[in-house]
Amino acid sequence: MSAEDKNKADKLNIQLMIGNQMHPITIRRELEEVFRKAAKKINDKLSRYRESYPNLSYERCMSITLLDFAVYALQAENSAATQPYDDVVKQLTAEIEQALAKQQPQDQDEA
Repeated sequence: MSAEDKNKADKLNIQLMIGNQMHPITIRRELEEVFRKAAKKINDKLSRYRESYPNLSYERCMSITLLDFAVYALQAENSAATQPYDDVVKQLTAEIEQALAKQQPQDQDEA
């Protein structure tokens, strides 16, 4: 099997309904579940906005939904970027607290 044939075999054509539009897309097979879950989340959030704000146009509700997901993605990205530092700070804090706990009985004896 050639590399091109293998690449085609790893691809899958699926249809995703997002809002009121059908989207035919080609994805890697192992990502099908992720794409389907993403489409469901978008549709669920869009439905909630449409129910909460019935006077807004479909396009406005879709825009708000997209903005909501973009904000969430950026927050997750920032959180992931600071995670290594957070872990180091937690470790150092635990070491400092442990060192202080060892010194505490001595401090009480001196008092």
